[in-house]
Amino acid sequence: MNAAVSIVIPVHNCGEMLIRCLESIQQQSFREFEVLIVNNGSTDGSDKIAAAFSEKDERFCLLDHPEGGAGSARNFGVSKASGEYIAFVDGDDRLTKNYIGELYTAAKANDADIALCGFRYYFLNTGRESRGVSMSDKVYSGEEALSLLLQDSKIKFYLWGRLFRRSLFTEHEIRIPDMYYEDAVITPQLFYYANKAVSVSGCCYLYTRAFSKYAEINMSAQRANDYINTIPLIRLFLEEQGCCRQFQGSLMHHVFHVYFAMPSIVRQCSKGNRNEDRQNLKNARTKIRLCLRCSAQKLRLLDLQKPVVK
Repeated sequence: MNAAVSIVIPVHNCGEMLIRCLESIQQQSFREFEVLIVNNGSTDGSDKIAAAFSEKDERFCLLDHPEGGAGSARNFGVSKASGEYIAFVDGDDRLTKNYIGELYTAAKANDADIALCGFRYYFLNTGRESRGVSMSDKVYSGEEALSLLLQDSKIKFYLWGRLFRRSLFTEHEIRIPDMYYEDAVITPQLFYYANKAVSVSGCCYLYTRAFSKYAEINMSAQRANDYINTIPLIRLFLEEQGCCRQFQGSLMHHVFHVYFAMPSIVRQCSKGNRNEDRQNLKNARTKIRLCLRCSAQKLRLLDLQKPVVK
């Protein structure tokens, strides 16, 4: 089917939360969408939940893609999408009833490649919601939006919470990597190629987190190294487009976030060896400074797969 919006949902063991997610999509006031549920090797019955929705509603389609991680699953969904716009939704999150309609209407009215809105947190450990980021009704040029995105404050590095014109992916061959914090690597590319972005105040994305304290999120050495690698990957893309100097001030906001979060992140990865923790922190900050200061040529030669936090 040809739809106005293709909603891509990577699913890996979302359990009962997937029901609430799919119900929130089914209840959208805007009806011209397709839902591509990409089962990414679930073993908890999530595929059966998705299949049940697909059987009852022709707009829902279950796709099986056991290879790779969430990035690969999203890429597979994009390759099967028919909509003019794409919305990414995580399988444990929810949408307000007018979410798709408000974003699509704003995107079409302003001929914008990206439409975005605010979000609220939903915490599993308390069952409560809290404020995340609010947006106002505003139109941004591509450069304005990219600058704000790189600051990761008013506009966050998330793939969810927005609509992207599908041609941004197809015309520029954008592929989402299988890594933690892949949003931070890919959204700058999408915003760079966008003609303009529009934000709306009338809807919201409900983002599920396990705990109300960030320090309680399960951290790993791989996650820490991927977080560090967002800096060289973003910078390398901007260098290749010839605009790194133009956006360097904005990018520094993200660099500072990563740099000053390292002590907390290293502690969360800790195996209880203080000497090892100190070395991990030193290695992490050394790599951050190197990725920021080295030439673009040297940046291309860096082995980003070599871990500095172990």
